[in-house]
Amino acid sequence: MTRKPLIRGIRVEQSLIQTNWLDRSLLRSWSWLKRVCRRLVRMDQRFAKKVILKNETLASCSDEELVQYRQSLQARLKTAAVNRSILIDSFALIREVSGRTLGMRHHSTQIRASLCLLRGEVSEMATGEGKTLAATLACATAALAGIPVHLVTVNDYLAERDAEEMQPLYEALGLSLGIVIHGMEQPDRRQAYDADITYCSNKELVFDFLKDRIALDAGATADPAMQLGLLQNEGLESRIMQRGLHFAIVDEADSVFIDEARTPLIISGEEKFGTLEEQLITQAMNMAKGLCEGKDFKLSEHSGIQLTSQGEKHLEQICTELGGLWQGREYRQALVTQALSAWHRYKRNRDYIVNEEGEVQIVDVYTGRVTPGRSWGQGLHQMIEYKEELELTRPRETEAEISYQNFFRKYANLAGMTGTGIEVRKELLSVFKVNCTSIPQLRKNRRRRTTVKVLAKLETKYTWVAAQVAALHQKGQPVLVGTATVKASEEIAEVLNRQGLNFQLLNARQDKQEAEIVARAGEAGAITIATGMAGRGTDIKLSEEARKAGGLHVIITELQDASRIDRQFVGRSARQGDPGEFSLILSLEDSLLIRMSKPATRKLLTSVVAVPVWRNRLGHGLLRVCQLRLEHLHHSQRLQLIESDIKRQRMLSFAGKSEYSI
Repeated sequence: MTRKPLIRGIRVEQSLIQTNWLDRSLLRSWSWLKRVCRRLVRMDQRFAKKVILKNETLASCSDEELVQYRQSLQARLKTAAVNRSILIDSFALIREVSGRTLGMRHHSTQIRASLCLLRGEVSEMATGEGKTLAATLACATAALAGIPVHLVTVNDYLAERDAEEMQPLYEALGLSLGIVIHGMEQPDRRQAYDADITYCSNKELVFDFLKDRIALDAGATADPAMQLGLLQNEGLESRIMQRGLHFAIVDEADSVFIDEARTPLIISGEEKFGTLEEQLITQAMNMAKGLCEGKDFKLSEHSGIQLTSQGEKHLEQICTELGGLWQGREYRQALVTQALSAWHRYKRNRDYIVNEEGEVQIVDVYTGRVTPGRSWGQGLHQMIEYKEELELTRPRETEAEISYQNFFRKYANLAGMTGTGIEVRKELLSVFKVNCTSIPQLRKNRRRRTTVKVLAKLETKYTWVAAQVAALHQKGQPVLVGTATVKASEEIAEVLNRQGLNFQLLNARQDKQEAEIVARAGEAGAITIATGMAGRGTDIKLSEEARKAGGLHVIITELQDASRIDRQFVGRSARQGDPGEFSLILSLEDSLLIRMSKPATRKLLTSVVAVPVWRNRLGHGLLRVCQLRLEHLHHSQRLQLIESDIKRQRMLSFAGKSEYSI
């Protein structure tokens, strides 16, 4: 049996309210006070024990008696105020049904994590603690209370996999389940969003929201009463997929809320692109290629490309013989600066790849995954295609856009799960109004660090990594080698290949086989090379031989752009009490150090730290400082995006236009 969906005309959605410094300070103080109180009285531990005790009383019930109990509980959830007593009954019921249908019952830490979700918090659970099963308690409880739930994951594979695994549980509870993945037609998407619980990826969810907004804007009027009438109109209703933003549980919340939040999501159509535009791009790229770094322009990770005064004069001389748009100072400088970025800032196999079809595909800097369908704006994508000697595609004109910060704050209830959230607790609280709570592990952590090595040269580092991998492989211990870029992963693969070692390579080129590759990483003697994604969401299960050999050994060969991602890598080993090890093998020529430090600093460090012990300590310390600088830079970029969102909303509202359309 499935419940009829809520009336589609009633769309729940929060309006955005800009807060000042006093509001944010009070919010942080109140959040801190609640955390202290919960620690003092140990409320969550007692709650989990009561759920398990209540579950024991339900274990003797027959299936028919459980159905009757569920129906009475569902009526209570819909009519009475939700309190801890009702939640204990609901969690106990779901736990018992899960044991009968899935063969798995939620343990105490999963119960505590799901309680945090219902409080509107981000639960930080260690890798391997079972976030997928933990989320079902909060999802099913909210759905039984009549609240539509969106469970948001980072890709289609995880959405489909998790939904299919949990479907027997939801069906036994009388709840309908929908799955939204790329390539689905609009009627199927609409049906999936009509379900009690919908599993979907973050990008599909936001793009469907924007498509709904475009459809609503097509017939929108200034009169709210007429807009409500339009929602009840059958013709418009058939074009609307979602039924509001009620309750979202975001898996890998740090990736969605933080890592991917520096770039807004855009729906666009093709622009007119003729010979004139192609000629301008060609001229700009040729001009930029003739400019000298340090003399005509400066390249910085913080400020990007900046033309010097000499560079501006040089550019003006070049454009003297050209007419038209090239005579405008602002226009030519902006276009040539963009071309310089294409030549010098954006690197193949780091920021993008060229696939077998000859298409430029953007690589996400944090996950290492390609982002199909995305393209850079303002001619940058076409400039990179020119650099790679590919056919130029048509640029795209923005029809609607929204940032992740703007979108997720519109949910009436918002929560999340992650393995690494404490580092960005303040940002989660100030931007999304959600606190981050760390959930203790079920079993004692047996992970240990074995090596911290900083070498002078990249070649030396790769040789050292290959030697350590060979030694670990010989004794049957599985190894996961982590890199920051596609290029680095392929360079290490080449070194291992010369050593005659068999390995699995996982980067943006093999993202379709991601889950399969990572699932085999725990076999005895397995060697896996992975970029930043490292199969997030996929469990690495150790074979008995691998467990006896010492468990999975993770080798970090580069510090990532955020320390959280390093912790995600490390968290792949020693899951749920398993044995495991990790080591850091870095170099003074790593891309992070080159991007975020001055040449003089690196030269001084190389000359001073001739002693390996000091090179390890000072080199690792300098790399961590560079990582902190980059984290701060990305944090500033996210804040700038929020500010630009607010300014755009004010301008559009003054003009009487929608805040989502351009």
